[in-house]
Amino acid sequence: MANEQEQVKALQQAILQRASQFAEEHVQQGTMTRNKILRDGREKIKLMEQKELLSAKVHSDREYHRLVQASELRIQAELDRNRWGLVQSVMQSVVDELDRVHKNQQQYLLIFKSLLKQGAANMGRIPMQAMINSEDLTQFSTTWDKLISDCCGKEFDIELSNKACPCKGGLKLISKSQDVMVDYTFEGIVTRREDELRRLIFERLFSTVSTMGTVFNG
Repeated sequence: MANEQEQVKALQQAILQRASQFAEEHVQQGTMTRNKILRDGREKIKLMEQKELLSAKVHSDREYHRLVQASELRIQAELDRNRWGLVQSVMQSVVDELDRVHKNQQQYLLIFKSLLKQGAANMGRIPMQAMINSEDLTQFSTTWDKLISDCCGKEFDIELSNKACPCKGGLKLISKSQDVMVDYTFEGIVTRREDELRRLIFERLFSTVSTMGTVFNG
């Protein structure tokens, strides 16, 4: 059991590590985009200041500050869109990495067996059904009984569903009474760690991003 838990933990850690790596790869691109946004913002404000000086007799200080505030809001919105785009890009890189794991048959088989054994242990010795994706269904359908026997023991009654699960890897185990389910799909694992992943990505991408005050104060 310890070895199987270590396999699952290793997969989760690998996902976090890859997310960190992808985030770092996006830092340079994000910094260049951010700097351009800030540079353009400063230029716009500088032009507004020059224009204000030339037309000071016409425009009031209140109007000037309103325009500056509106410019700040536009720049902030553009920065926010840029940040969100970078976060989504890194999350997509994590999804792509899961595809790579699934295609590595030797690595994936060990992971799948670990997920199967841990999922079965969590469900208990009740009749259940396993749902896997279409590729795994093709690969494991003829050897399913042996796979169950090797991973879980003959005392577990786990039937393989002929309905494919729309997932990138792993499996779902559902009791035949339909009242209990555990989700050990790749997507399920990522979803359970999503907050941690996003927090890690934000830390890697934006830990050095200065506050908006520097846009207007040098």
